[in-house]
Amino acid sequence: MILSVDGGATKTFAAIADDSLNITGIGVAGPSNVRSVTPDVSKKNIFEAIENAKNMAGVDRVDKTFFGLAGYGDSVYHSKMLEDIVSFTENKYEITNDGEAATYLVTLGSDGVVTAIGTGSVGAYIKNGKTYRIGGWSYLTDDIASGYWISRKAIQFSEKSYDGLIENTSLVSILEEYSGTNLRNFVSSLENNFDKRKMASIAIMVDREAELNDKISIKTLEMAYNEIKLMLDGMSSKMSGDFIMGSVGGVMRSRTIREKLENSYKNIKIFYGYHVCIGGLLKLAKNRDFNLRDSMVKRVDELLNSLSDQEKSYLFIE
Repeated sequence: MILSVDGGATKTFAAIADDSLNITGIGVAGPSNVRSVTPDVSKKNIFEAIENAKNMAGVDRVDKTFFGLAGYGDSVYHSKMLEDIVSFTENKYEITNDGEAATYLVTLGSDGVVTAIGTGSVGAYIKNGKTYRIGGWSYLTDDIASGYWISRKAIQFSEKSYDGLIENTSLVSILEEYSGTNLRNFVSSLENNFDKRKMASIAIMVDREAELNDKISIKTLEMAYNEIKLMLDGMSSKMSGDFIMGSVGGVMRSRTIREKLENSYKNIKIFYGYHVCIGGLLKLAKNRDFNLRDSMVKRVDELLNSLSDQEKSYLFIE
């Protein structure tokens, strides 16, 4: 049995597969990005996601684990911290960043360009077998088009609308209803009690309001799409010949953004954040079978129905 763990700023997702790469269990817990939570919280959530996956699979242990963790590779400090955190595992393991697992999910090691757009964002491209990374600098300066970025832009537009500087947007009343207070108090509370996951979750409301034709929400998502397109086009300009293109992450659950990407790029592959662990399993097994990958995606989608309500809440699904 092998295990893959995908850890980010919103959730930690684990999947177990047998020797034939049949996925037998999945598990979910809270965030494990050490740039968003403490090392103790990160370790707790990684362990919880693994135990939940083991319980569903009905196994006590696994033979090897792939850890794809946000924050790993960002600095020597954060990489060492994550290495210490996962040292509790009793079996052999590999550790890298979550972007590498996402890239492998799309390309299976072939040349290609990939954007991973979740709570944060990062891009990667493989050229002549070598992987290059772009973006992912910091939520303070970058994380372009991510859930966090969309939420921040939406709040900025809401503030301008509240002040009468731009047209009205339903986001003002939505945010006030969500927070139970007026917009100014809500913004103040975000500053005083910063929670990256909570902040990023506002992007879901923006997407819902865009579906209801709120112009400011639509504009916010269009801005996010343009930034994703900039990443894809920039990486594509470095490529030659045929290559694979894809985008992965929670933001891909936005129909607005997903359809814009599909209309702009022929054959682009799109996956959701909870599919990334499949890239880890396939990379661990050194498997490059695209048909198998697609069947594994379907299997994870099926197993989502077996998650507890608490686990589903981490994925923002009902």
